[in-house]
Amino acid sequence: MTFLPRVCAIMLAVALTGTGTMAQTPAADSAAGPALVLSAAQRQTIFQSVSATQKNNPAPPGFRVAVGAVVPDGIALEPMPTTLVTLIPETAHHDVAMVEKQVMLVEPRSRRVVAVVVAQ
Repeated sequence: MTFLPRVCAIMLAVALTGTGTMAQTPAADSAAGPALVLSAAQRQTIFQSVSATQKNNPAPPGFRVAVGAVVPDGIALEPMPTTLVTLIPETAHHDVAMVEKQVMLVEPRSRRVVAVVVAQ
């Protein structure tokens, strides 16, 4: 079995077993809108996939990774990987970036962070 199918199989197993407890990242402020609700298993799957495929960017001066924060233009956002969208459909309309070893799920039009995922 090659690396990619093995990773996909592991991600699928983690996603399917993580349907129990739901964790929500609190909003940074009331104007931030709703945070994306993800289980611990979904968070782990997202972090493992994105950290293995994306560059870890340094935080620009004055930017702090947090739900509700607006991502500066200097940070490139990528579409959510198709494999993750298949496993976690609620991430379909979000972009993703990794900053300071934290994975940000971002609403693309507003560039507002809706979830922050860190290594567990």
